[in-house]
Amino acid sequence: METDFGPVCREHIEFMKWADNIMLSALSNIHQDQLYLKRGNSFESLFDTLNHVYLAELVWFRRVTDEPNARIVDQPSPTDLAGLASAWPALHQQWIAWATPRSATEWALPLVYSNLPGTESRVPFYQILLHLVNHGTYHRGQVATMLRQAGIKPPGTDLILFYKSRQ
Repeated sequence: METDFGPVCREHIEFMKWADNIMLSALSNIHQDQLYLKRGNSFESLFDTLNHVYLAELVWFRRVTDEPNARIVDQPSPTDLAGLASAWPALHQQWIAWATPRSATEWALPLVYSNLPGTESRVPFYQILLHLVNHGTYHRGQVATMLRQAGIKPPGTDLILFYKSRQ
């Protein structure tokens, strides 16, 4: 019996969009000095970390659509929060449009792709999607920590809060 990962994956794309939007909104209220302050994190600043989440979503979208060897370093990167706020909604919509017609069989098919160092991998589409959502959650957690370091209470973006928001 084939498992249909589609409903779970589509719901997680909606979660990704919801959580990204909440964190983006939170950063829109931060003073520029705080937004770009180097904090010694994986991606230095609040903006850099959230921008990395966007770029990961973009490179994976390119990989699953028509560029399996796309590299994150080659993606067009917003240079400021306004650019990120402008680009991200369209990417979320592209993910939703891509995921909507996928069948159970398609979610289980492997994507053959190469990562940044050029290592080839075969991973089912559903695992790529769940990895992408988990990756964003990890880095939004880093943003939450950086917000606390700046003396700002971070917004909640836990998955359970997303579920509750839909009730």
